[in-house]
Amino acid sequence: MFFQELKSLLDGCAALAVTLSSAREGLITVTVRPTPKDAKDAEALAIPLVLTGTAEELDAQFVGLLRSFAEEHQSLAEQLEATRSILEAAKKDASKKAEGALRKGTAKVTAAADVDDDNEVESGTPAVADVSVEDNLFA
Repeated sequence: MFFQELKSLLDGCAALAVTLSSAREGLITVTVRPTPKDAKDAEALAIPLVLTGTAEELDAQFVGLLRSFAEEHQSLAEQLEATRSILEAAKKDASKKAEGALRKGTAKVTAAADVDDDNEVESGTPAVADVSVEDNLFA
């Protein structure tokens, strides 16, 4: 049972380190430290499970606690992947919108350049529109 639970956690990781150490007054500390497959996930998914108890307590509860940890770890990994997918889709959508806006802007500039020659002076430069000009304090 112990290794089956470790296997379920290991399936989502590149490696899994289990460390046993003596604690105060005959207690044992068990540290289960997953190493994520992807370095980008290291901070979010490398949080270790640390349990301290008597040998009897660990015999009775370790596998159940490890199972819960593995399920939470898997859930967190799935949430992280879902968030990445959403962000990637949002980037693509924003990129498409930006490209569309650029195309529309280019089309407007081209359309403005194609206006008939009524607004041009004989020299080939555009005529100045009849717009009132205010005094410029900086001129």
